[in-house]
Amino acid sequence: MSYVWLQKMNRETVSAIFVIVAVSLFIFSNFLVGFVLPLYLILMLVSFAIVLAYPRSGMYAIVFLTFVFERFFTLAPIVLSRSELKLYPLDVIFLAVILGIVVNYLKNTHSIRTLTPTLSQGERGIRAVDWFLIVFIFLVSIYFLSSFFDPNSDKDLAFSAWKNYGFYALLYFAVIILLNKKEHLVRFLKFALAGAIGIIFFIIYGIISGNGLWSEFTPLSTEGVRLLAFPHAFYLTMSVLTLGVFLVFSPVKKYRKYSWLLPIWIFGIIGSMMRHLWIGLALSAFVAIVFLPKEKRLFLKSYVGKIIFGAMAVIVLVFYLSAIIPNSKIEQGIDYSVEVLGERTASFSSFSEDESFFWRGMLWLEAGEKIKENPLVGIGLGKRLSLELGDYQDLVEVRNVHNSLLAILLQGGLILFLPLVGFVFLVLRDLIGRKERGWISIALIALAVNYLVVFLFQPYLETNLLGIFFWIIFGLARVSKNVLSKYNS
Repeated sequence: MSYVWLQKMNRETVSAIFVIVAVSLFIFSNFLVGFVLPLYLILMLVSFAIVLAYPRSGMYAIVFLTFVFERFFTLAPIVLSRSELKLYPLDVIFLAVILGIVVNYLKNTHSIRTLTPTLSQGERGIRAVDWFLIVFIFLVSIYFLSSFFDPNSDKDLAFSAWKNYGFYALLYFAVIILLNKKEHLVRFLKFALAGAIGIIFFIIYGIISGNGLWSEFTPLSTEGVRLLAFPHAFYLTMSVLTLGVFLVFSPVKKYRKYSWLLPIWIFGIIGSMMRHLWIGLALSAFVAIVFLPKEKRLFLKSYVGKIIFGAMAVIVLVFYLSAIIPNSKIEQGIDYSVEVLGERTASFSSFSEDESFFWRGMLWLEAGEKIKENPLVGIGLGKRLSLELGDYQDLVEVRNVHNSLLAILLQGGLILFLPLVGFVFLVLRDLIGRKERGWISIALIALAVNYLVVFLFQPYLETNLLGIFFWIIFGLARVSKNVLSKYNS
């Protein structure tokens, strides 16, 4: 057996592949026999050591493993007898990334500015936008520490909030330090593309079984099932926006072969029955089109026709399969999905009758009342909201408010909310204000807008498998002016 292909690969790429294989073995063993502590320790220690030596490989592994395994990579705890330690595989890999950066800093440099040698002098070091996020992370940490002195605060919930708002926000800085060269970005995007292609397996599984794998974690508020789990569908929205913008700009015909992915991914997004993803994708795609140069818009007109044709071909193929196998699970699942899709689409015109919209509306009203009581500092981390609907009473965790911006304002008040708003504003102002925008700049604008839209409907920043890409995208936006723009053609 020849290992020539391995020798041609970059060490960090090979390291990432080994980490992916090791973590995947742990995940599959969890599926088959449950949590096995010795196996976990061996595989995760090996992965930790590899990423510690090659921290960039950890970033590559994180994007692929999250895309494919979602919560089984990001939310799988260590099981100790009857208790659980919420140190997830994602945390182990990312801790190794952080420590690897620190070790490299101590060994090779004593200046933060030299950690990003490919950036221009004006872009190195800590800029105003970075300070906004540093202040945000610092304040989140203060809120977390203060929760220990609040008898009404749930310490586990407070710790979870700190991880999602503070710890994972460090991904922004990891991106700036580790993905500040063209070749590093290209490899990162290739691992993301590989993960997005892997999601096609889940789309096929959903069509065949009539129910998406792992979709039971987010049941529908209306009748029906999802053909694709919500997190996978969200990852595909990011993939559609990124690949779509790239293909519009790409002058190289060999890349056009990837256009077949778009209709399949869009089919999966529709099959997820996540209405807010449809809205987010439509609005962010519109924003991307607005920022396209005139000549690219003209090209897009002819290109969209091909995408629509591809989408129709996928739909026809699916219905053909159901027709040639009557009374099968495929046929029954497709008929049911079409009916549910109609109901989900029709629900846009009758929000008041939809249980999901009604429940969120009541929860948002309650959150608004709490914000009025203490708009400056909020209610703190680790709290719950009391929700009363007639005879129904419930204590709802703040992270389940299903609106990330509202959740942050509720927990931290204006003190915590304004630094985050300032951070987002400065990143977007820099992206939009550029005189020359390549495909990556426009893709990042679309991805940022997509996040700002979907933030209003689900707990994105409160859930690591949904929130980590927010910090990664904004980190890429930070370095894109000097580094990523070199890869615009």
